[in-house]
Amino acid sequence: MSVGIVHFLFLGGFLFAAGAFAVARQRSYLGAVAGLPLLLAGAGLDLVAVSRFATARSDQLAGQGFAVLLAMLVFAFVAVGAALNRLETPR
Repeated sequence: MSVGIVHFLFLGGFLFAAGAFAVARQRSYLGAVAGLPLLLAGAGLDLVAVSRFATARSDQLAGQGFAVLLAMLVFAFVAVGAALNRLETPR
């Protein structure tokens, strides 16, 4: 059995749904920011999978480029979350 695009799309969809559930379920802002990397990782996995299995006419590195941009966005969210955590902790 070979691994096809459907397997990657289901895994990306699961990661996206788990991240969306984590964002929606948390009551605090910091908890919601913690679920965003999981949500964006699922979207990045889907972008890479679609670009990998795309036809030969399209640019196969475009999805990987968007995934790298999403990874940088995730790092920015983590930095904002760490800064907010530092501001909200009592001294």
